Amino acid sequence: MKRADPHRWLVSYADFMTLLCVFFIMLYAVQLIDEEEGAAIREELEGLFTTALPPVPLTPPTLSTPLEDGNGLLPLVADIRQVAQFIPESDDIRIEGDVDWITVSLNADMLFEPGETTIRNEAIPIIEAIATELREYPFPLNVQGHADDTPSRGLTNWEISALRAAAVVQNLALYGVAPQRMAAMGLSHYHPVSQGTTEADKVLNRRVVIYMTQTQNALWTRPQE
Repeated sequence: MKRADPHRWLVSYADFMTLLCVFFIMLYAVQLIDEEEGAAIREELEGLFTTALPPVPLTPPTLSTPLEDGNGLLPLVADIRQVAQFIPESDDIRIEGDVDWITVSLNADMLFEPGETTIRNEAIPIIEAIATELREYPFPLNVQGHADDTPSRGLTNWEISALRAAAVVQNLALYGVAPQRMAAMGLSHYHPVSQGTTEADKVLNRRVVIYMTQTQNALWTRPQE
């Protein structure tokens, strides 16, 4: 049987001494660098070894808005109603608004397969069209997910409503709406638009509502439907 080399430790020792030598040479070189050069080197090294991302702006960017004098958000209400004309079923999208606020209520069955939280491919164009209208306005957006009161076997109604709202937010951001403007929230089945128990009532209650206001003191506080 071949015996282990008793001098094998010398390899590790030599490596250690080489690294130690390099370390002291580096310390000596640092002493020869003036303050200005040292600051530049430190900045360069920090850039190489840090993975921190630049901070996300806390406030929405200042954008030019197409608001007409005295009309507030009413032009946007009219534009999104024109978008809604391209949806075959008029009940799938409802637009309400005034000078200071607008809501766009989207039927969840149009956006999602039953029990799913990923937007249907065929519903993406309507999200893109809505994003195109909303992205020019710098005001906060609150995206609210609503479910019906039918118990679910997998995800709870809280989870489904929240994940559906988040899916709409992600797709709005994909098509140009500033992410820092938006918040997603799930409201389960506790804010129904219809108190009935038929399937038609449940369809009305399954929805995602996009709410935008230009009143800074009421960012997310509009009463639910």
